[in-house]
Amino acid sequence: MKILRGPLERWEAQAPPNAVSVGVFDGVHIGHRVILDRLVANPHPSTVLTFDPHPAEVLSPGTNPRLITDIDERIALLAGLGVDTVGVLDLSEIRHLEPEEFVSRVLVDKLEVSYLVVGADFQFGRDRAGDCEFLIAAGTRHGFEVEVVGLVESNGVISSTRIRRLIEDGDVSDAADLLGNLYRLSNVVTPGDKRGKGLGFPTANLRPPERKVIPGSGIYAAWARFGREILPAAVNVGVRPTFGGTELLIEAHIIDFDREIYGSVLTIEFVERLRPELQFENADALVAAIRDDVAQVRRLLKTAPVPT
Repeated sequence: MKILRGPLERWEAQAPPNAVSVGVFDGVHIGHRVILDRLVANPHPSTVLTFDPHPAEVLSPGTNPRLITDIDERIALLAGLGVDTVGVLDLSEIRHLEPEEFVSRVLVDKLEVSYLVVGADFQFGRDRAGDCEFLIAAGTRHGFEVEVVGLVESNGVISSTRIRRLIEDGDVSDAADLLGNLYRLSNVVTPGDKRGKGLGFPTANLRPPERKVIPGSGIYAAWARFGREILPAAVNVGVRPTFGGTELLIEAHIIDFDREIYGSVLTIEFVERLRPELQFENADALVAAIRDDVAQVRRLLKTAPVPT
């Protein structure tokens, strides 16, 4: 896959003709994939224009929106769907462009677009003045085809915003249904206070990634991906109230795994929330609950498909 980054003026013009789609594509969810399926089905090389940082951060500085996928995860998902080229735009560089300028300078001059596919709610250009109707007229003027894909629904419109809320509420199973894959996050394993090991359930501790959506506090059945290994895990997202904790941590007890992996990157893929995080009267009550949690994770993941 080819990746176009940096200032737009330095992008090499792409050899014509090209099939193009434009959007944030946070999560690359099943609604996005309807658009992307149309894109890669086109006989011409496919290009996706996405944005980093998230446009909301540019339009409302300081909001720092949490993401389903960071830019590297997004690019990897797009590559897996067969996209040939990804162009990463910084909205601050182009937000001043009028819709016609965006079409002529970006889509025509840089990408040599012959076919453009977007979602029905797509808006672009200065003050979001451009819409699908404008694009269709622009396509007629500049000689490219425009296809508008209707919004995809599953008990309501599927959107990145809706999926973020599900994850924040701990509904990772419903979020996975709309994403088309398990929600995942990664970080470096950091040393903890070894309290889990003392209780008989050692954990790999991750600090929540700064820009990713964090699942709501609770105990989860999950897959832990370490190198090429994918292993079942009982994961706690929370502050450990039984011991008076205040810092939010992600603690993964990787089942039947006892190696030290400090400093390594661990990826957690969330399958299902088992229960909320609770404060127990003492360590013995906590150990009994963890034992039940691990047994439940074993049963649940025994028949669950292992992610690829």
